[in-house]
Amino acid sequence: MDGILLVNKRIGWTSRDVVNKIIRIFRTKKVGHTGTLDPFASGLLIITINKGTKISSYLEGLDKSYIAEVCLGKSTDTLDLTGNVIDEREVNLPIDKDALNNALLSFIGDIKQVPPMYSAIKIDGEELYKKARRGEVVERKERDVHISSIDILSIVDNTFTMKVDCSKGTYIRSLGTDIADKLGYGGHLTKLTRTRVGKYLLENAKDVEELNEEDIISINDALSYMDTRVVYGEWEKRARNGVPLYLGESKLVYVKNEKNEPLAIYELREDGKHYSLRGIF
Repeated sequence: MDGILLVNKRIGWTSRDVVNKIIRIFRTKKVGHTGTLDPFASGLLIITINKGTKISSYLEGLDKSYIAEVCLGKSTDTLDLTGNVIDEREVNLPIDKDALNNALLSFIGDIKQVPPMYSAIKIDGEELYKKARRGEVVERKERDVHISSIDILSIVDNTFTMKVDCSKGTYIRSLGTDIADKLGYGGHLTKLTRTRVGKYLLENAKDVEELNEEDIISINDALSYMDTRVVYGEWEKRARNGVPLYLGESKLVYVKNEKNEPLAIYELREDGKHYSLRGIF
């Protein structure tokens, strides 16, 4: 019972709520999640279970897709509908589609984002959202993210819905409000759904209460996006013991044995050898 689960998170649930539910359903304490979804958001949440918790960091780095609804004219302190309105402006209707498309185009590619105050990032050992609730504002470092594409799905009155393909670490709340600011109106997110993480799609996820052991995806499948090597005999012993190996030119290599048992993840270094990053067993 080691691997990952695809959960369709409900609106109103925290990511931790889902973890707690899985702990009760599967009667194991070794449960985690990759890529937090805010309570107001819904969609695909990847849950790691038992030895699958050891590969969380390699799943968090996968590209993601979202569908987001942005309301123009009202800015909130949380950048979404759960916050307090801090600025309000009149929106000229109908929304200028050309201006909107030009605004979207300006965010495609490599961009920098400042994490919002209402986020789970820790500074000085405390989550930013806890500081924000006390009225504190602290300096946050910009982070580099990549937006692969943004497509408009619909425009209704002062609200537009967009599909975003992006790198890990992208704050869609920040992206939505930045686009709204670019248009000169300000705005906030009213809906957010994560539809994809790597190769995994929301359409294949289940409500947490519908899950059972048959829904667990193996570690082999979860790491299939990596270059994979099957090792035998002495090399298997070396992999189990974390001994450096020569595994070709790929940056990351997933190593398993002939029985399809996960062994380790190796990383290529400057000396041409691969070094063990994570022994799975």
